[in-house]
Amino acid sequence: MDAQDEAVVVQLPAGEDDEHSFTQEYLYAFATQGEITNHIRTQALGLDRDRQAEILERWALLQPVVMELATTEAGLAETILIEPVRAELQDSVAAYLADPLYQRQFNLPYEIATVEADKLIAYQRQINDDHVGRLMERFGTNPTAENVLRICVSPHREMEPVLHLELNPQSHSFSSRNSDVRFLGSFVRPLTDEDIALAEHGGVPTAAIIAFVGYGAPMVNVLAIGQRMILNNGFHRVIALRRLGVERIPVVVQRVTNPQLEVPPALGGLPRDYFVQHTRPPLVKDFFRQGFTVKFRVRERVKLVNLGVQAAEQEVPA
Repeated sequence: MDAQDEAVVVQLPAGEDDEHSFTQEYLYAFATQGEITNHIRTQALGLDRDRQAEILERWALLQPVVMELATTEAGLAETILIEPVRAELQDSVAAYLADPLYQRQFNLPYEIATVEADKLIAYQRQINDDHVGRLMERFGTNPTAENVLRICVSPHREMEPVLHLELNPQSHSFSSRNSDVRFLGSFVRPLTDEDIALAEHGGVPTAAIIAFVGYGAPMVNVLAIGQRMILNNGFHRVIALRRLGVERIPVVVQRVTNPQLEVPPALGGLPRDYFVQHTRPPLVKDFFRQGFTVKFRVRERVKLVNLGVQAAEQEVPA
């Protein structure tokens, strides 16, 4: 049996596991045996956990294929094509770039360009297959170039709602099904009459601290390191568009001049240097190579962000 010619789809659990779970596709061909074992133990549900031995056996058959790619496709990531966005879309590009959200979002020099989706380096090992399906329905079977531009690089897009619960006057909890929800910083601002009206605990307010909770940059963006491009955000949209047959996608290209200073030491839990230096790192195209991925049923998760205010009062000599 040729390992690369046979898709790996494990049996999905039935019953109560399906009620709050989703199908996850995992690029296990490039993972280590330890990664796979830990992933199955912590992620997979029901019958999928019972097939660990079978999955590892298939993984072992794939390793000669992956090692061969390091030779036959060495340097493939450096051949990625980058082109200007089509002329008829340049007005839209200029409007997006003029949005204040762009100007506050990136700490590196950036531009909007069109790149080959297949040759983007993928540090994310897994995708939410159900979410990709929903995105494909939303995008339509034949999205126009204008719509693809909007999907990929508009600074505004529909987000999952963020739910709030006040635990006590000093603590707040925020949650979302979108794991990108995060704390976005805080600052002090002058009080307004509206702020004073909200001071439910009495006293005479003299300062207000504003804390932001929300989502990261919605734009599909890549880190350009030399001739390589690492997909940094928008992974599910890229996979959805690729499944719809879109081979060239517009992205925000961030130009990296010093990876040691400008790129985190780990990407997706793996060393940065692996993606920067390996002759054949995992690419988006590998998610479409038959047999390189395995599907699990995985428990749904909710991302939680807890914010608390700590106040200390004491008297000191004047």
